[in-house]
Amino acid sequence: MKRFLTATLSLTLLAATGSAFAAPPHHDDRDNRDRHDQRDDRNHGPSRGHDRHDPPRRGGHLDKDHRGAYVSDYKRHGLHAPKRGQQWRKVDDRYVLIAVATGLIADVVLNGR
Repeated sequence: MKRFLTATLSLTLLAATGSAFAAPPHHDDRDNRDRHDQRDDRNHGPSRGHDRHDPPRRGGHLDKDHRGAYVSDYKRHGLHAPKRGQQWRKVDDRYVLIAVATGLIADVVLNGR
């Protein structure tokens, strides 16, 4: 009888610890990721760049083919001097300060003021 109880108890403990070491249940978060991607598309365009319908925002990126016109006379427009590696660009009706290498938007000024 003692062997029977020991064997039963051992099997019960093995079954309980076996499930404790099993992988945690997988939660499918595709719906959340899809909603997040759609929000990013709305803010930054289809390729995470600037969409012509949405204004550029600080912290966003401008794609190389949507970086607007280079602004060399920034003082005339009331803009501060760009730091090394940055450029002022005119995108739509805004002046956008970007990092040249990455297109990261550091500042956005409406009509140079």
